[in-house]
Amino acid sequence: MAIYFFADKGSIYAIFRKQKAGRRIALTYYPGIQLNAEWNPDRQRFNPKTKELEELNKQILKIEVAFNSVIDTVDPFTIENKKLVELIEENMKDKPRVTPFFEYCDQFFEHASNQFTRRRSQQILTAINKIREYNPNLTFEQIDKRFYRDFTKFLRDKDFSINYIGSIIKNLKRILNYATDNDDNTNLVFKNFKKPSEEVYNIYLDEDEIECIYNLVINKKTILEFHKNRKDKKAVSEVARDTSQYLNQLSITRQISALDSARKLFVIGCWTGLRVENYLNIDPELHVDLSAGFIHAIANKNGPKLRIPVHKLVRQIVETDGFPKSLSQQKLNEHIKILGEMAKIDNTIIFTRTKGSRRVEYSKKKFEMITTHTARRSFASNLLCRGIPKQFIMAVTGHKTESSFNKYTAAVQKDIMTSKLADFDIWKGEKTVQKSSSEKQSGDVSL
Repeated sequence: MAIYFFADKGSIYAIFRKQKAGRRIALTYYPGIQLNAEWNPDRQRFNPKTKELEELNKQILKIEVAFNSVIDTVDPFTIENKKLVELIEENMKDKPRVTPFFEYCDQFFEHASNQFTRRRSQQILTAINKIREYNPNLTFEQIDKRFYRDFTKFLRDKDFSINYIGSIIKNLKRILNYATDNDDNTNLVFKNFKKPSEEVYNIYLDEDEIECIYNLVINKKTILEFHKNRKDKKAVSEVARDTSQYLNQLSITRQISALDSARKLFVIGCWTGLRVENYLNIDPELHVDLSAGFIHAIANKNGPKLRIPVHKLVRQIVETDGFPKSLSQQKLNEHIKILGEMAKIDNTIIFTRTKGSRRVEYSKKKFEMITTHTARRSFASNLLCRGIPKQFIMAVTGHKTESSFNKYTAAVQKDIMTSKLADFDIWKGEKTVQKSSSEKQSGDVSL
């Protein structure tokens, strides 16, 4: 319906006219906008020569929208002008925007999930479920500093680790960034949310431990002995118990095949420095050149293709049996813990971690802490032990800064320092003869 704007006695007013059954009405609204020389009666707007005039035009448009909205919901032939004014002004009030967060999450997955790996998608779904558990009716507008403070406390009270909480905040920000980039979110408070994190102890396997796994002979005898030893133990760790139960459901033949593939794949990961998704997808015909002595592969998330020298153990695996059959990351994670236990990589690791708001001390057998990522960390750590320059190793691992590389190899760097510390005579209890201050100053000077 047409709303017109005219000038009258130095100010602008809006008017709605209609005729029906011989009856004619004219409803008016005076917003108090003063007339000036830039008013254009043909356009019914000010000439937008300044920001102030542009703002007045926006106000006129807002009045027009509100006026039409009121006329659409009431009978203009029965409403009094005084009531009309009240309804227009009520309609123009800024109403709080309410955008349901979880409804948007469905839209987010529909448009963005094809960009994520299966593991990343699962992490995002986990984050969404934790947020839903905290507030099932959350809106974008409620995600503010208070939300961040209360939500992270809610997670700490559940005794989640700092890094687990950090992962949830990271994925929440991923969703909010996507919504903001697509103009579906205007609340930018989340930009200041900090991702909680702490350094955790991550193991690496030294060269001897990797060779122990490489030298494992996986056959019917070793499988049966492994299960017998498990059964004979009085106490078995939770990880080992779950894995044993999983293995018992497989035939001996399938166990041998799966564990042997895992053994070879893990050793290849230890001596290429590739991410698990990369070394599980190597095409030997395209990527392995034994004659030249290189593997051609993408070594990091978005990096270029690199030539990685073929290690002796990798060469022996490929030359003897061909490139091993690939496994899922989940299966590989399960199998390499068993391989670590078979190889007797069972020294006790003691470490601390923040759980909720408390520092808690844990102890685990080393084989329980082996994961697919241990291979890549072992690669970097063992090359560092050999004295290979950091920048050479970083070219493969993809670390862009030395500080991030130092964090990644913190465990081996501490081992190197404590090993060198042991070389000093002080540990033998021998005392050194110290010179007096006068002797130090005089020295042996001949004139």
